[in-house]
Amino acid sequence: GGSFSHALESSNLKIPQYFFQLATAGELSGNLAKSLRNAVDQYEYDLKTAQEFRNALVYPLILILTGIGAVLLMFIFVVPQFLPLIERSENLPLISSIVLTAGIWFNDNFILLMIGIVVLCFAVTAVLKIERYRQLGFDFLASLPLVGTWIKENETATWSTLMAALLASHVDLLSALELAKKAVKGTRRRSSLDRVVLDIRAGESLANSLERAQALTSTGYNLIRAGEKSGKLPEMMRSVSILYDEGSRQRMKRMLALIEPLSILIIGSFVGLLILGVILAITSVNDVSF
Repeated sequence: GGSFSHALESSNLKIPQYFFQLATAGELSGNLAKSLRNAVDQYEYDLKTAQEFRNALVYPLILILTGIGAVLLMFIFVVPQFLPLIERSENLPLISSIVLTAGIWFNDNFILLMIGIVVLCFAVTAVLKIERYRQLGFDFLASLPLVGTWIKENETATWSTLMAALLASHVDLLSALELAKKAVKGTRRRSSLDRVVLDIRAGESLANSLERAQALTSTGYNLIRAGEKSGKLPEMMRSVSILYDEGSRQRMKRMLALIEPLSILIIGSFVGLLILGVILAITSVNDVSF
């Protein structure tokens, strides 16, 4: 005798949170089939975006792993060949001393270091299974300059899509806000939407409430304001969703485009420092000046 939305949420199916909100909206409006179709469409889009993101990360990931492997090989096989230089020279350059000392420590503690890395990976995996720590990690990412802006745009696009679907299903504005808010993961984002709900309960318009909470951009406020005045708020919310979705996709592409040169720069700098340290050690022992 329970509701479909409650049964769906209790089933422990690995589906996004917005399935539950849209199922609830479908039951409230009497149009469950359309609401579930909207949920499936959103899920298909999310899967497509995630696949594009993973595909774009393949080359940078291979590059980073190859660079890390090259650094490890240098520490294991190359740097130890020059360790006697520490004993033969009393005035090694600072960078050479650091590189060779690090090589000694790395080779002496290689097994212990590998065990530590494995333990750390298991510890991080265990911690991330706890909801509280997952939330802290997400909030930290959302506070970063570039990644945080992308997360904000992505969440706003999802929120706007749900709002459009809920309002199109004739769910009242306050109920739609409460349901759509549950799909937002960021703590600060949810807090700002809570203030929006309070303002609307006090008689404020949706556009003014969102503007006061600084939840969108000026274009988003104008679209929603136009939707409120024309009686076409669901259509305008869909436009807001498209606006932020396009912005999110472009920002994601820029982020992925930056990963490749940054990884090359970081790995190349690290390898260059190792080689420079070894060369300076050799030249200092043989009294060769550049």
